[in-house]
Order: sequence, then structure tokens, then C-alpha cells
Amino acid sequence: MSPELINSIATVVGVIVAVFGAFLFAFWIAMGIWTFNDIRSRSRDWLAIVLACVLVLIFPIVGWVLYLMIRPKETLAEVYDRALEEEALLREIEETLACPSCGVPAKENWVYCPNCHAQLQHSCPSCGNLVRNEWEICVYCGAGQQVATPRRMPSPQVRPIQTLEQPAENGDETLYRPVRLAK
Repeated sequence: MSPELINSIATVVGVIVAVFGAFLFAFWIAMGIWTFNDIRSRSRDWLAIVLACVLVLIFPIVGWVLYLMIRPKETLAEVYDRALEEEALLREIEETLACPSCGVPAKENWVYCPNCHAQLQHSCPSCGNLVRNEWEICVYCGAGQQVATPRRMPSPQVRPIQTLEQPAENGDETLYRPVRLAK
């Protein structure tokens, strides 16, 4: 082989090794930067941030794999969003109107509880708008309210069904009469 060919091959190999080395160096630095940004988004502890970066920079590939295994699963933004969701759900639960007598959920505009027939709201003497019994003032006009004790509506009177054997006491012939089938 000629010396020129050997010099050319050595130059090409040297360039390839230099490019590969530059790529590895850039990849090593990029892993360190990525690790720094990732751990900073997952933790506020500076000791954990420094240790994660040192682990990845000292042991490039193995340290990066170890970091991926031990890093916190959620970012701080995800933790904050979850906390906001939980708080919103708790507020929604607290804002749900319930009957003070039986605890059954009631709608905002109901005056009486459909379950226990307790009065949930009353009319304001000043403006006539519906006011909840537990409010001390009318939210519409600001007039003071007397704390109303929950009243129960009387249960509806149920009349027994008249049968053919029992004639109608009030003379009403339109009562329900069961049909007897012939045997």
C-alpha cells in the first residue's frame, strides 16, 4: 500500500472518530440538560436535582436509565392540577343543597322537601323572593330574616280503596271496583 492511501484512510478514520466523539459528547450534554429540566419540573428539592444530574453525567447511559426508574411519576403541574380538581369537587359537594331534616339532596328552587315534606325556603316579607330558612338576611333586598323552624307539610290523606263488598260511604259511585274473574 502506498503511503498516500494510508494517510487518506487515516484522515477519513480520524474525521469519523472525531464526528462520532462530538456526537457522543453532544448526546452526553443533552442527557444532562434533559435530566435537569425533567427533574426540575418534578421536584423543588435542589439536592434531588443536583444528584439526578450528577448521576446522569457520571454514568451517562446507565445513570439515565436509573434516573428514569426512580424519578417522580407526576410533574409539579400535574400535582397542582389534581389538587385544583379535588378542591373543585369538594366545593361542589359542599354547595349541594340538602334537606336539613332528612339530608336528601334538594334543588335550589324547591320550597318543600319531596322526601320528608320539610319546608326548605320561605318568602321574604320585604321583597317576596324565596329565601333559604338558614339565611339571616335576604340576599335580594338585605332585610333581616327570622330564623324559621322547618315546618312539615301534612302528609296527603289516603283513602282506602272501596271494593264491591264495601259500599261507598259517601255515596260516590265512581270509586275503583276490582273486577272478579269467573272461575
